[in-house]
Amino acid sequence: MAVNLNALIEEIKRIERATGRDDVLSSFVHKLESSLADFGAAFSDCVTRGDATGAVRAAHTLKGTCHQLGAQALGNLFADIERSAKAGDYADAKRKFDGAASLIAQSLEALKQA
Repeated sequence: MAVNLNALIEEIKRIERATGRDDVLSSFVHKLESSLADFGAAFSDCVTRGDATGAVRAAHTLKGTCHQLGAQALGNLFADIERSAKAGDYADAKRKFDGAASLIAQSLEALKQA
């Protein structure tokens, strides 16, 4: 994760310098943190309403966001959750998410420290 994370973070910081803004990365990380906090309830709501497409989309969106920020392990988690949701195994998807609290916290901390 470190090499990819560093390259992507450096690109975001280059954009910050070029635009004179110092909040681009922190804004992305804050948005990711908010999305992660909302994911469990949003995913469960989709499942409860029978919205399989919405459940898959929720996982897919987080997968992409994590990969774009260089948080590969976290992106891979959401790729696994997306696969479970596509297969209709929502209980497995929820177990994967619920069991990843440590990975989520570590990934967010790494992004905040970058």
